[in-house]
Amino acid sequence: MVESLLRIFNDPLIGKGLLSVLTVVIIFMLAVGLRRIIKPWIKDEERIKIISNTIRYTTWAITAVLLFLIWIYSRLTDYVDAHFENDAFLDNLLISVVWCVFFALIFYVARRMIAAQFTDGQKKQQYVSWSRSGFIVLILLILVRIWAFDEQFQLFHDPLMQKLYKSTFMLIIIYVLNIAVRRVINSLKLSIAQRHAYRKRAGYISALIYFVSLFPIWAGTTAQWTTILSAMGAGIALALHEVLLNFAGWVYLIVRRPFRTGDRIELGGVAGDVIDIHIFQATLLEIGNWVDGDQSTGRVVHLPHGQIFRKPLFNYTKGFEYIWNEFSTIITFESNWEAAKAILMEAGDEESEDIQKKVQSQIKKMAKDYLIYYKTFTPIVYTKIEDSGVKLTLRYLVEAKNRRMTENNISQFVLKAYAGVDDITLAYPTYRIYKQVDSH
Repeated sequence: MVESLLRIFNDPLIGKGLLSVLTVVIIFMLAVGLRRIIKPWIKDEERIKIISNTIRYTTWAITAVLLFLIWIYSRLTDYVDAHFENDAFLDNLLISVVWCVFFALIFYVARRMIAAQFTDGQKKQQYVSWSRSGFIVLILLILVRIWAFDEQFQLFHDPLMQKLYKSTFMLIIIYVLNIAVRRVINSLKLSIAQRHAYRKRAGYISALIYFVSLFPIWAGTTAQWTTILSAMGAGIALALHEVLLNFAGWVYLIVRRPFRTGDRIELGGVAGDVIDIHIFQATLLEIGNWVDGDQSTGRVVHLPHGQIFRKPLFNYTKGFEYIWNEFSTIITFESNWEAAKAILMEAGDEESEDIQKKVQSQIKKMAKDYLIYYKTFTPIVYTKIEDSGVKLTLRYLVEAKNRRMTENNISQFVLKAYAGVDDITLAYPTYRIYKQVDSH
């Protein structure tokens, strides 16, 4: 009885069937477990649905690939080896065509399933884009494995040509993978700033992977790697010290985060809103200069990161996005300066009423990291005697990017209020001439 069972299990057909059932069960158990792990961490029902559908389609695709490997691929390779034994190129070409056709069929079925399940055109296009990117990545990985480039590169007898060929091939593979990742990121329902940050990170990781992959291609042993790195380091340190300083500034930005995309900063006499951060420079949308009120000039400025170590950096918005601003008026000595002071105080209270609670909560957060003594956040009016009259200065908190608008609102409020009071007159520089009459 036992021998009969063993003979049954030794049957290749039954063995493949059992392997297929085991593969399907394991994959679907992993898919269910992954959905249960992700679901508690996401509150948005729409995102949960998107992730669940993505896991489902991915599970079906992986299951189809593994079943194809179990049932068809081995028979196909045996057939190809038997009929194209002496032609490795035709052998690899035929296997590549079969895999491409197979993935094309899977992608077609996936598109049909997506079209049948979703009526929203935008969602449908999003899922189709995801599935296309996934299939492109899988087919590229399989083609690399099929062609076994270690053997194919022997067609180039020159070692230098072999290394160039390998480097170019790796560049193409990583570039295509980066494009696929960027398309997936662009299809996500995230803010513009988040998508931009993820695209930048994907680009940095792709570049790092490519440069790391070049070391085993161009340096055969560890000793050669050490020699090459030493020579490169000495040459770079001498010829590209400014570039290295900018790169060190970028590392400082990544580690310490003195500013990030969206912050308003001033560095080296240039102020603006950070719209992009590259490895060697930051890109700002300039403010100020010939334009008053810290408003945009429309010019784009590129600041090398090395300036962080040489010049003071001012951040208008990090941690505490409010700044103290002052608004001044000068009234004549004969005016009712107490009434004018009350009007200015009323204007400041009206402008800063909505931000008082926000300011206090942000100050409490900043006090955990910085030594801050701010206790009063309400507007205050200072009085000063000038040559031409009494100067009243309103000091108040305002959002860093809203300074000019508040000045406009306060100016209009003060002009209307002063016009309604008879004993308040705005002052301006005047001169008094006295004529001395000779009595003789």
